Amino acid sequence: MADENNTPRILAVDDSRVMRRAMTKVLGTAYDVIEAEHGEDAWTYLTNDPDIQVVFTDLSMPYLDGFGLLDRMRSSDDPRLQELPVIIITGKEDDDETKQLALDKGASDFITKPFDSVQLQARAKAHVNFKQTTRKLTETSDKLEQQAAVDQVTGLGGQTYFCRAADECLAYFKRHGGQFTLLRMDIDDFNSLFINNGKALVDQILQKIGATLTPLVRKEDMLARIGLAKFAMLLRDTSIEDATQLAERIRKEVNALGFDTGGQQLHVTVSIGLFEPHLTQESEIKTLIADTEKYLNKAIEAGGNQIVVKSLRKVSGAAHLDLKQALKLIGEGKEDLLKPHLGSLIQQVLPLLNYIGQQSSDDMAQAVQALKEKLEK
Repeated sequence: MADENNTPRILAVDDSRVMRRAMTKVLGTAYDVIEAEHGEDAWTYLTNDPDIQVVFTDLSMPYLDGFGLLDRMRSSDDPRLQELPVIIITGKEDDDETKQLALDKGASDFITKPFDSVQLQARAKAHVNFKQTTRKLTETSDKLEQQAAVDQVTGLGGQTYFCRAADECLAYFKRHGGQFTLLRMDIDDFNSLFINNGKALVDQILQKIGATLTPLVRKEDMLARIGLAKFAMLLRDTSIEDATQLAERIRKEVNALGFDTGGQQLHVTVSIGLFEPHLTQESEIKTLIADTEKYLNKAIEAGGNQIVVKSLRKVSGAAHLDLKQALKLIGEGKEDLLKPHLGSLIQQVLPLLNYIGQQSSDDMAQAVQALKEKLEK
């Protein structure tokens, strides 16, 4: 087997010997090219050779076609096969629906027959470099953690980061009370954008959207890219009205972004679902995200470039409370109504405690500090 210091290995899968030979001729000077006549042969190579870094495959083949090969790889228990770059070789007869199906099954990129040598070499280089970078990131457990937590295209948090951080936030609110609003956003018609404009422009779109979203969230909020064209936010102690205003600002700012497609300006739209849950001890973050996606899907079904909002806290009567309202409820003997708002009330009290600690004697300052630490746990 080759190691990472040897020539990168590429698997070329096509039932046409002429096409396989053409790929080997173009790529063979820079890469170690293995040829497979159909998907079954390719699967044998893939399961026995961990040094294959990129797969080029035709769609129409005997025994096991390109779609079947993609299905096997992406549903495999081996993370290497799940993530291995697969470039689909399409013919002029393959329509956008065929390409979209390949994307849905996990294709990484496309190349159209008849391809020229520059196009083929560019695809190979881009995806080999990506695979080599991925390997380096997985050499140690620390780098593996980094890869899981950070999205490499946008620089935002990834799905692993978001789920873990949101779980911790939910656990805190279960203990202390409080509320948050979830936002889920998808780029509209993303597969069509990919098919019609290619990976380079799509990556540019994702990067610009990430840069647009970052300054719009506070440090206590959470922002992540959790899928190919999917973004998520968790907005702490944010009313549904404020979250709706933020969503509308995001929608407008993304709409205003322009991308050059070679003489024409491309503009993209997004669909957004907002959900303000009523938190209970049984609440789970995965379920809450899934609930948020119901309203995202309604926005998509309405034609995209829409925001759909749902709040359960208003139904439960759990509106935002300030300190004056909280003191009034205590005076009326209605302390039970404060529990859903403890997290928000603590955040309002902490600045006052800071001031008291600064102005008090050492003994009092120590007591205030101890109280602060207890409240922040």
